[in-house]
Amino acid sequence: MNMSQSRGANPRVRAALGTMFAIFVLQFAGCESIFGPKTDESTDDTTDEARIVITNNYDEGSLDIFMDGAFQFTLPDGDSKKIRNVSLDEHELQAKLTATGAQVETTTIDVTGYSDYTWTIDDPPDIKITNSYGVTLSIYLDGVYKFDIQDEEDRWLIDVSFGSHYLKATKASDGSEVASTTIDVDANKDYSWAIS
Repeated sequence: MNMSQSRGANPRVRAALGTMFAIFVLQFAGCESIFGPKTDESTDDTTDEARIVITNNYDEGSLDIFMDGAFQFTLPDGDSKKIRNVSLDEHELQAKLTATGAQVETTTIDVTGYSDYTWTIDDPPDIKITNSYGVTLSIYLDGVYKFDIQDEEDRWLIDVSFGSHYLKATKASDGSEVASTTIDVDANKDYSWAIS
C-alpha cells in the first residue's frame, strides 16, 4: 500500500466519523436533560391556585381594585393584572377611579376551583334617548346642547360621567321645552330616556 492510498482513505474515514458524531449530537440536542424535564421558573401556568384576571377597559384612567374590601392594586387604563392565590369562596370586587375614589363597578365572583377567573371593566355609562314625540327634538345634557334627534329615532349620549344629570328636550323648530328628566348615573351600565 503506497502513501497516496493511505492519505486518500483517511479523509473518508474522518468524514464518516464526523457524520456519525453530528448525528449523535443532533439526536440528543432535542432531548430534555438527562436529569429530568426542564422547568421554567418564569412561567405563570401553575394550576394549583385560583387567580382573578382583571382588565381595565374603562377609558377614564387608572382604577383602584379592591377584593372583599381590601385594596389589591392600581390598574392603569388598558392594562390587566391578576389577584393570585384567591381562596375558594365568593368574593366581592370593586373598581374605583384612582383620581376621585368614585366607584365605577362592582361584581361578585364565586371561585369554585383552581383556575383563572376574569373580570373586564368596560367603558363609562351611556344614555339611550328615544324620540317618539312626533317631531324633531333638540337634546340638552346639563344645559349643554348635544344633538337633534328625528322622530322615531334612537341616539346615544356616550361616556356620561357618574353623578346626577339633567336632560331636556325642546322642539328643534321653535326651542319650546317638551320634556325633561334627571338621571342618577351611579353604576357602570347603560341608561335610557324615552320621550313620547
